[in-house]
Amino acid sequence: MTHRSRLTLTALTLIAAGAFAPQAQAAGFQLREQSPSSQGNAFAGVTAGGNDISALFFNPAVMTQYDGWQFSMSATYIGLDVKLDGLAASRTPALTALGFNVYPNTTTSLMPVSGASTHGNSGESAILPAFNAMYSVNKDLKLGLSVNVPFGLTTEYDANWIGRYHALKSDLKVIDIAPSLAYRVNDQFSFGVAFIARYADAELTNGVDYGTALALKVGSGLAAAGMSTAAPAPNQNSPVATVAMGAPNATFGTPGYAIPGAWDGKAGLKGDGWDYGWKAGITWQPTKDFRLGLAYSAAMTMTLKGDASFEFPASMPATDLAALNAAGLRNGGGQADLALPATASLGFDWKVNPAFSLQGEVAQSTWSRFKDLRVKFDTGAPDSITDENWRDTWFYSLGGTWKMDQAWTFRAGVGFDQGAVDDTHRTPRIPDNDRKWVSLGMSYNFSKKTALDVGYTHLFIDEAKINLSGTGDNTTRGSLTGNMKATIDILGVQLRYSF
Repeated sequence: MTHRSRLTLTALTLIAAGAFAPQAQAAGFQLREQSPSSQGNAFAGVTAGGNDISALFFNPAVMTQYDGWQFSMSATYIGLDVKLDGLAASRTPALTALGFNVYPNTTTSLMPVSGASTHGNSGESAILPAFNAMYSVNKDLKLGLSVNVPFGLTTEYDANWIGRYHALKSDLKVIDIAPSLAYRVNDQFSFGVAFIARYADAELTNGVDYGTALALKVGSGLAAAGMSTAAPAPNQNSPVATVAMGAPNATFGTPGYAIPGAWDGKAGLKGDGWDYGWKAGITWQPTKDFRLGLAYSAAMTMTLKGDASFEFPASMPATDLAALNAAGLRNGGGQADLALPATASLGFDWKVNPAFSLQGEVAQSTWSRFKDLRVKFDTGAPDSITDENWRDTWFYSLGGTWKMDQAWTFRAGVGFDQGAVDDTHRTPRIPDNDRKWVSLGMSYNFSKKTALDVGYTHLFIDEAKINLSGTGDNTTRGSLTGNMKATIDILGVQLRYSF
């Protein structure tokens, strides 16, 4: 992690980045939870103006609906529970061609990866902050500022779990600081734009089967030289050897021998970076009771630079360690490109009568930009590539708002959020799938200047499959299959003040 980039952060961003660890609650690792009041009706109609200035995150044009100074500050608690069962993993099929399977005269196989068939909760509960402010230059021109966490991800697994070669820890925080401007053209049309300064901080770690990496390296070299790569019998000397627990005189840890599964280690990348972008929107109000909003937030590709690290077991023979170091597997610099999607959204707000209104929302995010997760190393090590191959996603919601009196307002809404990944590309780093929203909310006005908003959402996430093959980019990671079950509960609280 570079110290120079950290020193450039504002104090507010430091607080947001250091004190909170967000979870991914919309498609992919997108975070929709930026407004507890709009959360109460599943973010239906938020692009058309929502319920207060916190809709600024979704559409800067909504500021023309408010006057004077407006402030909102919120904290959203996200309780995530992700469990895996039916897990199975095995090493790459390429090892069988090199003779790594069952040691002669034993029944012990090197191909399965050790570990339990279940894993407890890999998600971590978190609090997501948001801040919005607006100043009215006059009745038509508004200036705003928002600080949000639009993307985030935190999953962490036990060090010895069966999928350790695919993921251990995945921690991503993305902070947006967005000054904005909105202008009312006439009674019907307003437009708004925002400049985005975006900071991302990430840590990715996973287990590494250095034994398999050496076996493939040594075995390939033997095959190229026309030499046999068959598994040896006990006491037989060979550049490639297998291990079977209990086999007589089994070669283990001898310099020059490549033993799949014998030398588990770890690799990781910590990095951060800045990028800049924009968003824009319009609102159209053809009648006093009906309003439409249309907004677009541009895509960004961020380059995160930092430190790559490799941890090796103390028992690894010095010759094998030297071979891995020579291949570039040693501590040094690294970087990864993070492709973040563009999002287009359309919402409406229809006041059916003075006490009740209906809202609706539809949004698309271009997650198909996220083709792979590629980590590059300054040491010359081969790129670490995870094939993602995501698809564009849609979000739909419908909600209602009931204004009981001048003090109390109640909300409800339902929604559907499409997952970005299919079974053959779903990884334990980002266990994404389709989710259904059920939301409730309320607001209480203490006075004309001060109000409190509360929103609650339960997300029903479809049970998902993990079905990763042990070929291609997963040659050294092996295969991983299993079932994912997840639930999410979200509780947001917001304080608003205006004058």
